[in-house]
Amino acid sequence: MGHQHGSTQLLEDRPLSPTQDWGRASAATRPELSWPALQRLSADDVDTATDALSEAYSAVTVLPDPGAKTVHMEVAMCKLPNLTLGSLEISSSMVCSSRYPLIAVCLPVGGQIRITSNCGTARVADGSAVVVSPGNPVVVEYLTDDCRMETLLFEQSAVEAELAGMLGAPVTKPLRFDLGFNLSAALPFSRALTLLHNELTDPAGLAAVPAMSRQLGRLIMAGVLVSQTHNYTEELTRPRAVPGSKPIRNALEFIESQPGEIETVADIAAAVGLSVRALDDGFQRYVGTPPMTYLRQVRMAHAHEELVAADPELTTASAVARKCGFGHYGRFAAEYARRFGRKPSETLRALNG
Repeated sequence: MGHQHGSTQLLEDRPLSPTQDWGRASAATRPELSWPALQRLSADDVDTATDALSEAYSAVTVLPDPGAKTVHMEVAMCKLPNLTLGSLEISSSMVCSSRYPLIAVCLPVGGQIRITSNCGTARVADGSAVVVSPGNPVVVEYLTDDCRMETLLFEQSAVEAELAGMLGAPVTKPLRFDLGFNLSAALPFSRALTLLHNELTDPAGLAAVPAMSRQLGRLIMAGVLVSQTHNYTEELTRPRAVPGSKPIRNALEFIESQPGEIETVADIAAAVGLSVRALDDGFQRYVGTPPMTYLRQVRMAHAHEELVAADPELTTASAVARKCGFGHYGRFAAEYARRFGRKPSETLRALNG
């Protein structure tokens, strides 16, 4: 999980603080959560708190309450292959991220917490949660000295891959969630979270089996996708329809199979036996975007997957871009940063280095 910062303490595994069981209709609290905290960090000063929170979540700035001059915090983390769970306790303060890189579900446990991003402001308190989408500045205000919350952290690529499987089609635009999350209406997510807690608590549970622990993470992602509103909600909930005519379906499959090798729209049209005009018309009608725009979106998704999986000792971000069909690295890097909230080289180093 990385090295310790300053006077940050790596504490022994022990049960986490009380939290709420969102799988029950009532908001009754559990006596204690006891999923294994593989890393626990604590701090009693601003600099150490900044280092600890940056290690646990992402690079942040911590500003203490003006009346307190300092901040106390403790954070515990537990990693599955595609999900990181966190439990945070922190005194009154403000934590800022200039460009948050992950999808974060923030669940209330105690105190009053307010989160602001470019899509508004929402509270983590009294049965209301927050889902933070990546790539934008985020400000978290811990308004009381007894603030506690549970966090679920996902790489955007993992959630988008799960969404693509649920849709039966590629995700061509960045996934963006609404900020406020009403837990009382989130039954699928709540049941999935209860199962996860139970399996983490049981030493012989599914989380102890590597092949199954990944499926637990996928279940949580699916729960979030069907319980919280996002820019694919309408597409996800409407009856499944086969897109367009057979040539258009063939064109989608052709683009998916070799996005880095296609040079012009005429290549796609020729592969499926259509004229360029008929292909354009079919994409506008059934896909909602021109063929080359769709191709670029698929290339970007493939490039992200390649960067996540690649060994930084064996390749570079520019080589991945070329492999996926991007001839101009500067334009690719700028578009990538807008979509994923970090430079391609940062994804390669951060996730694999």
